[in-house]
Amino acid sequence: MTNRTKGFGLAALSAAAYGVNPFAVIMYSDGMSVDSVLACRYLLAIVLMTILMIVKKESFAITLKEGCMLGMLGLLFSGSSLTLFESYRFIDVSIASTLLFCYPAMVAIIMMAFFRERPNIITIGAIVFVFIGIMLLNSGGDNTKSNIIGVLVVVVSSLLYAIYIVCVQKSQLASMSSMKVSYYSIVFGSLVYIVRLKMLTELDIPSTPRAGICAIILAVFPTIISITALAQSIKYIGSTNAAIMGALEPVTAVLLGVIVFSERPSLLAVLGMIIVFVAVTVLIAAPKIFKRHTNNRTA
Repeated sequence: MTNRTKGFGLAALSAAAYGVNPFAVIMYSDGMSVDSVLACRYLLAIVLMTILMIVKKESFAITLKEGCMLGMLGLLFSGSSLTLFESYRFIDVSIASTLLFCYPAMVAIIMMAFFRERPNIITIGAIVFVFIGIMLLNSGGDNTKSNIIGVLVVVVSSLLYAIYIVCVQKSQLASMSSMKVSYYSIVFGSLVYIVRLKMLTELDIPSTPRAGICAIILAVFPTIISITALAQSIKYIGSTNAAIMGALEPVTAVLLGVIVFSERPSLLAVLGMIIVFVAVTVLIAAPKIFKRHTNNRTA
């Protein structure tokens, strides 16, 4: 298996794992605040990641400079999580999932503006068609709750996530193990919620079995698995390609709605999923397409 194949596979895993964030809504319905949900998610993730680091015999040692950079990554990731979860209070999860997917375009723009990276026509086409697919994916639902505050909050979430993705690739942390980057991003990120809980409110502990299960799911999937797989995938395929693979996040959310909540996707939503999968497949196959085209021209 080539590094490129591994990269796309890890990016798909990261996106699918991040797509289970809507489980937070269940915890809201049990009376937990946004900060309490995120604090439980991050603190549980720290405990599990610490055990995993020890089992894997991963070094915890970092320099002061690395600590500062990891602290910045943690603030970016936790800030993105906080604004995304806050947006669920103002707009529907499906709308938030659609707007969050602005981040691949933001990553491409940042890479072009600051690192002179020029995406090829297939990459640009993949971004366009994936966005169309996600718009269809989240159409035809019964929920229409939306307002300008929710939209602005989720756009901020998207921007912070885009900056996080670029920093993972372009900072001096690129040579650090993905597990260590993920661990300290979670550790430093948790400080945001600890401070907010200290200043604004009190910690709500999950009071029902389903809330406890959701807390564990949020700690494992969109936190440990997603952030670690994302960091490793960026090393293999770069930030722009890894971001585009994030299209599988809302697909996961829709499939979870069908499996867990017995929701029925519309025909447009099914068409959207097909478009997303086709666009992502073309992106993965892009090098072979270019190579075949070049060979045909020289033959």
